[in-house]
Amino acid sequence: DTGCTTHMTPRRDWFRSYTPYRVPISLADHSVIYSEGIGSVEFEPSIGGIVQPSVLFHEVLHVPSLATNLFCVFSL
Repeated sequence: DTGCTTHMTPRRDWFRSYTPYRVPISLADHSVIYSEGIGSVEFEPSIGGIVQPSVLFHEVLHVPSLATNLFCVFSL
């Protein structure tokens, strides 16, 4: 359980649409980091090495200081 409330990625190059957007994000250790933008990300899942139809995620936050992608199951 990541506890995230929205999708987030550090990968600016993944965005199909992008708008600058700065918002604070509270982490589990009580530190705060900031987003740099928001937009849509196209994702091509692979199951067992077979590429599946692409999925478009909307309102994804661009957070450069993240180490990995966070996809929120509550937003799916």
